[in-house]
Amino acid sequence: MHLTIQEFSKKTGLSPSKLRFYDKKKLLQPSTRLENGYRAYTYDQIHQAKMIDSLRQADISIEDIKLYHGAEEQEKKRLLLKWKEDLDNRMEVIKAARKYVGGINVESPQTLLLSRWEKEKYFVWQKFEVERSPHPFEKYFVTAKTVLENQGAICSEEVYVINKDISKNKMIGEIGFEVDGSFFMEEIEGFRYERVPPKLFAVLENCQTSNAFHCFSYIQLVIRYGFQPVGYKMERYSNIHAKTYDYLIPVVNECPLI
Repeated sequence: MHLTIQEFSKKTGLSPSKLRFYDKKKLLQPSTRLENGYRAYTYDQIHQAKMIDSLRQADISIEDIKLYHGAEEQEKKRLLLKWKEDLDNRMEVIKAARKYVGGINVESPQTLLLSRWEKEKYFVWQKFEVERSPHPFEKYFVTAKTVLENQGAICSEEVYVINKDISKNKMIGEIGFEVDGSFFMEEIEGFRYERVPPKLFAVLENCQTSNAFHCFSYIQLVIRYGFQPVGYKMERYSNIHAKTYDYLIPVVNECPLI
């Protein structure tokens, strides 16, 4: 026995317009067409229709739902794991966004920004030990980039710095450049290759290298917003000659999609 689209709509709770949309997207097609050309469904399709709409309400993409319904058991398990991780990522981002909005002070000119790396990035870092001073790693920017280019890497214009350790007279840090994912470098002492998954950062823009108290100001802002760092902080310079930088602190580590 077949059900008209109106009857099927009542059985499933899905509007006829939504059923037509699912048909157009080849997500849920009628079992047949009646002589007058109208769509007709079977009782066996009721659960499938409700399942499809439930996944759509969970914000699963149409293409993923198609894959799921045509997949074997192991592939279905993989897709479910992927969806759960993606939803976990989005929940963490929403929590961070809520903290961000809650921390904005309209009376204060200084505010954090949010920046998201939506795709995996690849970095090569070089380790340096320097005398403690303002902007101590700047004089090694050109050297670090030249050495890396001599290895055959195509480097980003941006320069990244991680401060690893500070003593009374010395500072140890890493200077890094983003490289293409296809770049391969054999293990060399003093170099570190890193794959960085998608991340959400809190960012303080246009920090002055001459300001010795930027770390304190930044920490106070982070506390005001209620963020907890989930990794190392980075200074990002627009190029090897830049005199200002953006201060980045990761607040959400996202899992790359499977």
